[in-house]
Amino acid sequence: MKTMEEIWRDTLELLQKKMSRSSFETWIKGLTVQRFDAKKKTIAINAENEFTRQWLETRLKQVLEDAMEEVTGDKYAVSFAVKVKTHVRYSMERVPTRLDPQEEYQRENRALLHEVLQELKSLHHRLDHFEIELGNIKKEIKTVNRPTKIPRPPQ
Repeated sequence: MKTMEEIWRDTLELLQKKMSRSSFETWIKGLTVQRFDAKKKTIAINAENEFTRQWLETRLKQVLEDAMEEVTGDKYAVSFAVKVKTHVRYSMERVPTRLDPQEEYQRENRALLHEVLQELKSLHHRLDHFEIELGNIKKEIKTVNRPTKIPRPPQ
């Protein structure tokens, strides 16, 4: 049976292959496991801040659950928590709990743009495949519709 570290490493490797580089680097690469329970099939993942936790919860939770299932063969319930920092240099008043609204907007738009671009690539690939299949069907139709000469019996 794989250890939690092996499962998490394999899950990250799978996600790195499946996701765009920028999405993986932005949202997944720095994640760490807070709790893992193989019996209950649960995993709690640390997020750097509340904004990231919310983003992961709403946009990537299913992706992570699917990857965990692919790696382990079992369905895991994924949850997210904000990583607790043990060494704080500044008072909490000086530490922002959210990104600057403009920065948050830009980050969200970049991520959405990457999702749209991935979907466009997928659609382009499907269109290419469709065009090839359509060409093959047209060739088949020409072959079927070609008139054949039936020889007349000798008289």
